[in-house]
Amino acid sequence: MLKNMTIRKRIMVILVMVYVISLGLAVGGGYYVLREDTARESEEKTQIFAAAMSATTRYLLTQIRPKVENYLPETYFPEATVGIVMLTEAAKMIQEDYPEYIFRIASPNPLNPENRANPFEARTIEAFDQGDIEGWKGFVEKNGKDYFAIASPMPASEGCIWCHDTPETAHPEMVEKYGNQSGYGYVAGDVVGGRFIYVPTEVALQQAEKKLTFFAGGFSLFFLLMLLAVDRIIVYSVVKPIENIVSVATDISKGKMDRELVIHTNDEIKTLAEAFNRMKISLAKAMDILSR
Repeated sequence: MLKNMTIRKRIMVILVMVYVISLGLAVGGGYYVLREDTARESEEKTQIFAAAMSATTRYLLTQIRPKVENYLPETYFPEATVGIVMLTEAAKMIQEDYPEYIFRIASPNPLNPENRANPFEARTIEAFDQGDIEGWKGFVEKNGKDYFAIASPMPASEGCIWCHDTPETAHPEMVEKYGNQSGYGYVAGDVVGGRFIYVPTEVALQQAEKKLTFFAGGFSLFFLLMLLAVDRIIVYSVVKPIENIVSVATDISKGKMDRELVIHTNDEIKTLAEAFNRMKISLAKAMDILSR
């Protein structure tokens, strides 16, 4: 196909092909970089959220629960003695200001039905329990929206067993509230749940795509201007000199031996013109000899 085109069209076609390939590579690479940047930013947010929740739990376990158990040993007060309860309630308060963020304590065998793991969470918890992974992070879809999620295992500790061993050993008020069908049979050391934090990425990804659109538009405009500039250069440095050579050659073929090729560049076309001028002189001498 290219061999049937003029030099000008051939160069333009090659440049357009370069543009299409380079734009595809640039956009693909740019999208990857921006998506990774979105993941990094989202992970930072989830880590901050997770650190706040962990600090809350540690404060309850080291400061609040010992005093409650000391002063009120017979009182059922899960809000001050059970870490999961405090985490869940604290997360609800945070979500009042940031409703798009989701914090979940999930388990395939929860005491509170609200904490029952969905299929994704259940698979992740199973992987934790099997020892396949120590943590998980990545993009996930939830309720039709894209989130960046981070998950960490929650093994049963000795402090959990008094609530989650059997319904008979658990506090009667807890059994009355949650029933005796789920949330029992925990063994210390087993991974019985996971902490999941979901940070929405829709806005961040939209911003990344917007940046990518601006980049593609700017890249295309730059390439268009470059194509116009290259086209002008080709016209004045290649096409017109060649057309001049063709015009002079045509006139000489008709006997107009006074025509002279004048090229103002120092490139291959000038070399061609000089060779043509020498050929014209040789031709003129040969014709002069033949005419005697």
